[in-house]
Amino acid sequence: MPLLSVVVPVHNVERYLRACLESVLVESSAEIEVVAVDDRSPDGSAGILREYASRDPRVRVVTLAQNVGLGRARNAGFALARGVRVVRRQ
Repeated sequence: MPLLSVVVPVHNVERYLRACLESVLVESSAEIEVVAVDDRSPDGSAGILREYASRDPRVRVVTLAQNVGLGRARNAGFALARGVRVVRRQ
């Protein structure tokens, strides 16, 4: 189980996506995962996500059936994240 999950909602960010993923994946630890949520982006973002997922097992791609917006895309990724969850009780 990964220690840390990073959820990246993706829509129309082809221009910035590689830099975003590289900034997260520079961490060489295998204890992270990137859950990239393709929110039906009309640009080349989906191809970039597939490329990264094919070469780095820490990257998982979720493709939504329709564009749902930033918040709902983030929540979809969060629901699939496998990182350790800490719940603090008062």
